Parts: sequence; C-alpha cells; structure tokens
Amino acid sequence: MNAGRFIAPILLLLLSATAVADEYIESFHSDIEIQRNGDLLVTETIRVHAEGKQIKRGIYRDFPTRYEDIQGRNHQVGFELLSVQRDHRSEPFHTTNLSNGIRVYIGDSNVFLTSGFYDYQIRYRSSRQLGFFDDFDELYWNVTGTGWAFDIRKASAALTLPDAASNLSLTGYTGPQGGTEQHLEFRRIGDSQAYFQTTQPLARYEGMTIVAGWPKGLVEEPDAAQQRAWFIADNKASIITIGGTLALLIYYLLLWFWLGRDPPAGVIIPRYRAPAGYSPASMRFIERMGYDKTCFTTAIINLAVKGALEIDDDAGRFKLVKSGPASSALAAGESAVIGGLFADGDDSISIVRSNHRVLANAISKHEKSLKRDYEKNYFKTNSWLVAPAVLLTLFIAVSAIANLPSEEISMEALFLGIFTLIPLAVIYTVVSKLIRMGKNGFVRYGIFLVPMFIFFGFFFYSGFPFAEFAEDVPIPLVGGLIAMLAMHYFFYQWLKAPTLAGRRLLDQVEGFKHYLQVAEEDEIALRDAPEFSTDIYETYLPYAIALDLENEWTAKLNRAVAAGLVERSYSHPGWYHAHSHSGSHFSSALAGSFDSAIASSSVAPGSSSGSSGGSSGGGGGGGGGGGW
Repeated sequence: MNAGRFIAPILLLLLSATAVADEYIESFHSDIEIQRNGDLLVTETIRVHAEGKQIKRGIYRDFPTRYEDIQGRNHQVGFELLSVQRDHRSEPFHTTNLSNGIRVYIGDSNVFLTSGFYDYQIRYRSSRQLGFFDDFDELYWNVTGTGWAFDIRKASAALTLPDAASNLSLTGYTGPQGGTEQHLEFRRIGDSQAYFQTTQPLARYEGMTIVAGWPKGLVEEPDAAQQRAWFIADNKASIITIGGTLALLIYYLLLWFWLGRDPPAGVIIPRYRAPAGYSPASMRFIERMGYDKTCFTTAIINLAVKGALEIDDDAGRFKLVKSGPASSALAAGESAVIGGLFADGDDSISIVRSNHRVLANAISKHEKSLKRDYEKNYFKTNSWLVAPAVLLTLFIAVSAIANLPSEEISMEALFLGIFTLIPLAVIYTVVSKLIRMGKNGFVRYGIFLVPMFIFFGFFFYSGFPFAEFAEDVPIPLVGGLIAMLAMHYFFYQWLKAPTLAGRRLLDQVEGFKHYLQVAEEDEIALRDAPEFSTDIYETYLPYAIALDLENEWTAKLNRAVAAGLVERSYSHPGWYHAHSHSGSHFSSALAGSFDSAIASSSVAPGSSSGSSGGSSGGGGGGGGGGGW
C-alpha cells in the first residue's frame, strides 16, 4: 500500500487548519470627511479574524497625536474619540497615554471572545491634520498605520471634501514605514469625493497612506492668531520653563544689585604680616563668607604651629596628639577646636570614621564660634532670599512637567535632567579641586573622572534610548531647569557681601596675599620684606593654606633653600611627623590629605508634503494596533 496517498491529504488538512487559525485583519476601511474648518471626521471599520491568541478580549488602536514638523518643532494635533462599536453595538473601551499619542483598548477585560470574525467601528474627530501651502491645500494621511502585528488583506479609504473641487490630485503609498511602493489604486468619485484601495494584501507592519490635494479656498486656513494659540499649546512646558528662568534671573539680578554688590575696594598695600587679631581660619571664613572643612584644617595646623598639638601622618592616616600649652594665645575658635577634640580627657585622637561624632562635634563648635564672632559684623550672606527663588523653581518645574504630553515623557524629562545634572556637578567639583591643588590634586581627584566616563560610555553603547528621550523631551525644559539650579548655586555665592568692616579687612588680606604668592622675579621689589626663614615659613603656612596659596608659599620656601637662606636638610616642621614622607613639598600634600581625611571621617558611615516625495507611514494619522 502506498503510504503517500494517506499522508498527503493529512498534511494538506493540517496546513488548511493552521491557515484558518491565523489571526488577521480581513478588511480595513476608513471614511474621512474633511470639514470646512479643517477638522477631520473619521470612521474606521476594521473586520478582524480572532482565534484567542493575541485577540482575546478585543483589539487596541494607537492614534499618534504628537509630531515634529520639518522645522523640528513640536506639533500636537487634536483628537476626540466619539464612539466605539463592535458588530454595530456599543463596546466598552478605555484609553492610555503613549509618549506620542493615545492607545484605545476596545473590549471588556472580563469578557473573552470566541473564535470568529468581528467588525469594529471607531469614530473620532481630529484637527490640525491638513497642510496649507502657497498654491494648494493637502491631506497627507496614514490610513491604517504601520504598527499592526497582523496581515491586512484589504485596505480602503473614502475621502469627502466639504465642497466640489475643480481640480483634485491623488496619489498614495503602501508598504512598511518609509516605503514608497504604490500597490494601490485611486479614483475620483463625483465632484467632492475620492476612493483609494490596495491592490494586494499588506503584510504585518505595512500600511496604506493616501495623499489628496485641492485648490485653495475649500477649507478655512488658520489665521495668525490661531497659529499663535497652537504654538503656545504645543510648547507649554518649554514656554513655562523659559519664562520662569527669565523671571528667576530678573529676581536674582535685582537682589544682587540692591544687596549683593561689594563695597568698593580700598588701596591695596603689600603687607608682610598677617592682619593682627585674626586666625587663619577666621580669615578664610571672612574671605569666603562661609565655613568649609578647610577652615577646620587650618585651625588644626595653626594649633600645631603654636605648639598646642602635633600631627602624626602615617601614609595619610592622621592622628592628633595634644602636646601642651600653646606658645601664644588661642583664638576663640581654636579654643573651641581643642575643647571639642579632647573633651573626654584623652591626649590623642585618630582621624578615622569611628571617631566621627567627636570630629563632627569639634567642627560644629568651631563653625558656631566663627559665625558668632564674624558673621553679620564682617559680611552678610543674604541666604534667606534664596528660599523664595527655590520655591519659585519648584512651582515652575511642577507646572512645566505637568504640561508635558504624557507621564512617560515626564519620567524621561526627570531622567534626562538628573542624568545631565549629576555629571556636571561631579565635573565642577573635580575641576575645582584640581585648580586648588594643582598636580597633587590630579592623582587624588582626577581619578574620579575615569569611572564617570566609563559610566557614560556604558550607557551610550548599551542601546539605552537616549536619542529617543531627547526627541520626546523638550530641550528648553531640561536646559531651563539646569540653568535655574545653576543660578541658585552661583547667586547663593554672589549675594554674599562684606560689610564696610569686612571690606577693610579684605583689603589687608589682599596685601598679605601679595607677599605670600609673589613670584621669584618680583621678590627683588620687596625691599622691606623680612628675611625669609623656617620660622616665618611655619608661622604663615596656616594662612597660606587658608587662602589657597600653599603651593606658592612652598615655592617660596624652595627658592629660599636654593638661595641658601634655609638649610637644605629642612623638609618639614617639628610638629609634623610623616612616617612615609619622601619630598620637600609636604604642605600641599598635608592640606589636601588632611582635608580629605577630615571630610570623610567626620561623617557617619552610609550618610552620603506627501504629494512629492511621500512614503507609506508618512503624514497624519498612522499608529497601528493589536489584540489584547
């Protein structure tokens, strides 16, 4: 017996059953009525064959509402869903927002369809879909969309104009997004209608786009006022952000003009001694008009210069040892430091994180002492005026993000803003450290740039959709928010202003800085300067560190060694014990390393047009759909 006689019919039967079990769109027809005011009334009739695979409860239809015009500007079209039916009866539906439009789910989540054919009818109104050119008006309309995961066996569209047209140009395209095939036929019906129909089935993710042009005057063209209103509606988030940024800038400029301008400087006279009665820490506090960890560092080093304590440095692991009474009177702030560090009666303390409470307490006491003695008397921060600006920024940010087209774009905006701000902050911090510390800071802080570049490289080459995010999120929004944050930072500094007493002191400080940083070729002009010695170097070293001039001051020491004014065997003061020190430039290393140790150890762990050159999928309309 020939087995093939039985196997062949069985295979044909299986193939036939498989074909029947496919889910597809039997027909997709769109009735498009162009209103005289330019709106479109569209009725889509979609006949699908469901088998409970993708089409379980019904179908969904995506309607793009957000486009970008040829100038790269946002373009938000109107969309109003009028009715939804299945088999000529009203059908439940719900909508969700997409980044570029709306998705309409048709069906009841609790009702599952049986296998068979279903006719869905979607009726909606859309505006701003027409193109108004110099010599003609045009509809460039993606009838089916190219986002369907099903074959479309037949697609058609009937177009109705508001009045008879003496001349009507027609064309169309089929295929995937961007395709220019023309597997369709089109014809004019009467004076005001046209009909389009595919000549072969559309595969998955293929669609039909139609183009119709007619003489001007049939449809009302939007006037300048309407176009301005649309522009504002399209760019609400950007307009709010730009307007808010300008308002914030005006606010800060007025404040700076009234309160933040420094009194004029006096005559600067070179000084060979530090202004009397001011510790290095207090001098830094007044000059910067604020407290930082270097204020504490300079207080420690000045206490060591006075003989009140010694600094033990074991390859960057520091210990402070109380050594006895100071050789000269302590400033009020320095007394607070000694009292805070050795409050428990111990004679030594290691600069390690386990002692963060003691260190933080000493820093707090020092800061309070400096504020009590010098703030308001020597400068005004005007920092309270920043609070209204911060509240204004929050209001602007919330208002702008709330006016973005969708929640998805809002999240993208937040991500891009944070992703942009964090590296900018890191770069600013690192560059500031490098400028301050020079070569010594490059190894210590420049290395932080390496993981940041690796992080960026990973995201850019891992397929993360940065380009898509940038297309969806208005650049003025992200740029404006970053600009406002930058304004807060810089104007917080610029609004600080010295008083008249503070200005007089700063003039003296400028004269003293001239002596600390004078270059080798200019030293000959300092005829009245005291002869350089190790005592002078050590006495003024805390002041040089406080004024960010430790490199220049140590260079002066090296010149004195080369000139024979200081013994070549001198490497560091007696109060500084460096177990692994191997060079003469100890001051910069001490300042930078000690600053870092204080900063890390004083914080608790873990607190830180279609008619020419069009394509399938082009124009208005479009989208796609699927089953759910």
